[in-house]
Amino acid sequence: MKTAPECLPCLLNRVLETASRAASDPWLQKKMLMEIVSAVADGDIDFERTPAEILSDGIVRACDLLHADPFAEERLRLNESMLAHLTELQNLLGRQPDPLVAAGRLAVICNDLAVLKAPLDPAALVADAVSRRLAVDDFVRLKEALASAKRVIYVLDNAGEVVADRLMIEAIGPQRVTAVVRRRPLMRDALDADAAMAGITCRVVNAGCDAAGIPPSLIPAEFRRELDRADVIVGKGEASY
Repeated sequence: MKTAPECLPCLLNRVLETASRAASDPWLQKKMLMEIVSAVADGDIDFERTPAEILSDGIVRACDLLHADPFAEERLRLNESMLAHLTELQNLLGRQPDPLVAAGRLAVICNDLAVLKAPLDPAALVADAVSRRLAVDDFVRLKEALASAKRVIYVLDNAGEVVADRLMIEAIGPQRVTAVVRRRPLMRDALDADAAMAGITCRVVNAGCDAAGIPPSLIPAEFRRELDRADVIVGKGEASY
């Protein structure tokens, strides 16, 4: 995905959201915004990169100003909300004709933050997941690829959603999956603690960079080798593309 001029207001809105959570003082919020604006104007934030890289850079800079993790409480709430319905979700998925595809489709719709923030009705959530028309539906290809895959990289995205990811990983087979988390707080993105809270039992690693998704330009050689060895890589959300 390429960066467009309209990405700048989006970046500033995300920074403002972060600033308003990290500090109640309007002066500090303004200072955080101006720091990012100055970095853009000076070229310190390079707009030749992808939107995910630019946004991550801005959020990391904003949090570093106050040494804050302003989304920690929200990540906890999102996880708790999904975990409260875990057993029912497992039972509902187990009754589907194709539990793997049903779990995958659930993980897809849980990438939508609005779904996670609404009152959760497990039966309605699973019904929506299995019936919703997706703009791109490659589950047949995914199942074919997974059938012979020995190494699967599963890139986790947001807290809350990580519980749905657990169900997908269980359907794939945890013994052949490596889940990827962020190495430091980045908005709602899942950390080691979120994967542990969700009950993910497969191997868990961090991407080795401070960015949403796994930008090839930022990941270290060690994690690049992890990707190169994988037979299948599963990633959701705009930052993965």
